[in-house]
Amino acid sequence: MAMAAMWLQGTDAISSGNVKLLIVLIAVFIGMVAVAMVTQAIVQIAFSIKAAKAIKGLVATVDEFKEKTYPLIDSARQIGLATQSLVHDTAPKVKAIADNMLETSVLVRGSAQQFDKTIADANVRAQRQIARVDGMVTAALITTVEVAETIRHGIEVPARKMAVLATQAKAAFDGVLAKVKAMASGPRSRDR
Repeated sequence: MAMAAMWLQGTDAISSGNVKLLIVLIAVFIGMVAVAMVTQAIVQIAFSIKAAKAIKGLVATVDEFKEKTYPLIDSARQIGLATQSLVHDTAPKVKAIADNMLETSVLVRGSAQQFDKTIADANVRAQRQIARVDGMVTAALITTVEVAETIRHGIEVPARKMAVLATQAKAAFDGVLAKVKAMASGPRSRDR
């Protein structure tokens, strides 16, 4: 602080030893800033590599999940179609039997009603399974998008901050360098 105060008072108050000390202090400060920036760059690179590995692992997991769930969805869809086809094919036959056989109409009607309930129950179960699997796939995809967005944001924000810090450090370094050059050229011209 004392050196800075003498520097601001004018060149008459600064001896050549003080100028050298001031230059050394400035060089040490610039060196510390450079080391800090290099360290921060290394940490950012490490985070970027880890994030890339995490994204690759997540993509592999999503692909594996798709490979395992699509056959389940197809099977559930086929079961639903088979159930609908079965209901469609058997309903008229049951009705024809009920119309043609008056003697067994009560028995046939009871059986048909029970059969329709079973088919409807199977159809409802198949539809529930399809809805459940669809919900799981949707939730997995939404989670994947959210994770990717979080990782992107986690990389983008520190990168912006680093760019701002680098710009500020460069501006500060340029200002200090200009003052040092001005100081260095000032006393030389007086000594001659």
